[in-house]
Amino acid sequence: MSLFRYVKPCVVFFVVITVGCAPLKTANVSSSSAGDIVRASWPVEVRETSGIALHNELNWTVNDSGGEPVVYALNNDHDIEKKVYIRGAKNVDWESLAQDDEFLYIADCGNNRGNRSVVQIYKVLWLSLIEGVTGESVAAEKMNIRYADFPEEKLSREHNFDCEALTVVDDELWLFTKGWGNEKTKLYRLDKSKPNQAVAAEQEYNVGGLITGADFDPLSRRLVLLGYDKNLIFGQSFIWLVPVDSLPIWDKAQRIKLHPYAQWEAVAWNKEEGENELLLTSERSPLLDESVGRLKIATDSL
Repeated sequence: MSLFRYVKPCVVFFVVITVGCAPLKTANVSSSSAGDIVRASWPVEVRETSGIALHNELNWTVNDSGGEPVVYALNNDHDIEKKVYIRGAKNVDWESLAQDDEFLYIADCGNNRGNRSVVQIYKVLWLSLIEGVTGESVAAEKMNIRYADFPEEKLSREHNFDCEALTVVDDELWLFTKGWGNEKTKLYRLDKSKPNQAVAAEQEYNVGGLITGADFDPLSRRLVLLGYDKNLIFGQSFIWLVPVDSLPIWDKAQRIKLHPYAQWEAVAWNKEEGENELLLTSERSPLLDESVGRLKIATDSL
C-alpha cells in the first residue's frame, strides 16, 4: 500500500529532499543512533514487494494489493528463480509473510479503506513451494480471521484496523495493525491450526508511526517491528527491537531510525548471516526503487 496515500503529487519532490530533518519520536523507551541499510536493486517484477521470508537459501516475496496470487523465489544474486501460484487464492491485499519450519503464511490483511472485518491468511507447505516450478500452482489452507473488536459503525479514513505485519511466535501467529488514526499498533494472537477464528486485540503499543512488517527470532527471543512516520514530509523509517517473553516486553523496547528513508515494507532476521542482521525490502516509491537491504544491528542495540 502506498506510503503517499495522504500526499498530493505536487509535494512529492519536497518530501524527497527533506526527509532527514525530523526529530526522533519515542514512546518512553530508549532510542539509538541511525541504522544504515546496505541496499541493492530487485527486479521490477517485485516492485510492490510486501513480505519477505528466507528458506532453502532463497528469498521469498509477494506483491501487494491486486497483484497475482504468486510467491516469488529470488536467489542471492537478486534474480527471480521461480514464481509459484497459490491455487484458489485471491490477492486482495497481500501484505506480509511469516514462516515456521513447515509452512509459509501469506497474510492477506491490508485494509486501507477500513472495510474488512475479516481477513485471510494462506498457509502453504514449504515442501510444495520448494518442489514447485514457475507457472505451476500449489495448494494452500485458507484461514479466515475475524476482528472480534471491529466496530459496527463505518470507519473513517483515519482508522486503526489496517494491517501489514505478521510473524510466528512459538506456536502462534502474531498480527500487528497499522494505526492511521493513533500511530499505535495492536497485537492479535492467532492459533496457527484453526482455519476460522475470531480474535480481539491482546495489547496496544505506542510505536509512533505506521507498522509495515514484523519478524521474531526464537533463539534470541527478539521481535523486530518495521515502520515509517505518518508525517511524510519530515518523516523517517524505523525499527523497534523488542524482547519477548509470553508477550512483548515493551518497557525494554528500543527504536532505531533507518537510512535511507524509504517505503520499507518487510523485514526478516537473516539467520544465514548470524543473529544480528536484518533483511528488508522496499516497495517502489518516489523515495526509492524496489530494493532489498541488509541492516547490521549494533551490539549496543541488543
